[in-house]
Amino acid sequence: MYSASLSDFEGVLSKHIDKDFKIFPAGNDAPKEQTFSEFEDQIGFPLPDDFRMFSCSWLGGVYIEVKEEVWPRHKEYAVGPYWSFLYGMFVYALSPKAPDWMSIEGKIPWFREHTGTNYVPFLKLIGVADIYCFDEAGDVRRWDHETGEAPLQNKTFFEVFSYEVAELKGRKEQKKALLKSKHDSK
Repeated sequence: MYSASLSDFEGVLSKHIDKDFKIFPAGNDAPKEQTFSEFEDQIGFPLPDDFRMFSCSWLGGVYIEVKEEVWPRHKEYAVGPYWSFLYGMFVYALSPKAPDWMSIEGKIPWFREHTGTNYVPFLKLIGVADIYCFDEAGDVRRWDHETGEAPLQNKTFFEVFSYEVAELKGRKEQKKALLKSKHDSK
């Protein structure tokens, strides 16, 4: 199986992330290999190599969102198509400087209690309760908050990351087109 390199991840970002996005990577706050190994000891199983490499790189724990001036946020109790609430995504961070809601260490106890699994969450879309996670074999699953099931995805971390970044760009382009058409019809 092909293991993605840092340049593969950077290529995904350079292909899909443009001036309409804000991106916040770990930078110098990314964990060192020893910290990552200690984390794996704590959770009880090893995580995939591409996730380890990503997490320990300058990108680790990245947060990506479409700028609010490009994608205005819905007001409380607003209604709209499902996709119109999905303006961002993030990879959980293994960094002491990560906000609590983005900390992989902070999310694990809640996630395990609410799912009844031993899985480790790794990627979340803004506006969706479902969470991508790794099982004890390092396989990717997507926990469904409605059914409580976490079916196998048959994708690597890199493939999930690539897919979700491309989907985010697609939603952004769709939102821009809708806003432009509303503006043009006035």
